[in-house]
Amino acid sequence: MTESIDELKQTLKSIILSGPLKEINFYQVNDNFFELSNEGIWIIDAGIELKFPSGIISTAWNSKLECYVMENKSVETIYGQDNLHQLDNKNISELKKYVGLNVVNSSFKSMEFEYVVDYTMRMEKEERFVELILEFQNKSKIQIAFIHYTLEENRRPSNFSFSIITELLISTEKIVEIKNVG
Repeated sequence: MTESIDELKQTLKSIILSGPLKEINFYQVNDNFFELSNEGIWIIDAGIELKFPSGIISTAWNSKLECYVMENKSVETIYGQDNLHQLDNKNISELKKYVGLNVVNSSFKSMEFEYVVDYTMRMEKEERFVELILEFQNKSKIQIAFIHYTLEENRRPSNFSFSIITELLISTEKIVEIKNVG
């Protein structure tokens, strides 16, 4: 990350507050993903892109860093490979109701993660975003978070915890409770 997390947060906030949401897109790499449409929840593996008048905010898998990131770049640029496909079905199209609405409040959550710096196996810690919650002018919300979860046979995903290496959760009906790791 070239800018500090505080600088990035200010950049993202200025994009979010620049005017109404212009576009919202989901991206996937694998054929399978969780879509709990009755609960307004999706768990996907590539990213979500939000376009505002002054720029783009994406939460997406970064192939070079091998983790999820939140940046002011397109999902394709962050992901860096050509095997993405945009998701579009009736349930995802329902999210178009947010297009044209202004965000009145945004909250970011970040956590510190340890990672291997180079071939010497030297470890460093870095603070990374793990969640963004947007509240729109009509009081509706979108929660976007990097998560890990438990999956049991014939059950829905449960026991969510923050993780920058597993998958991406998008929730529109409620704010999903997510535990801190560690």
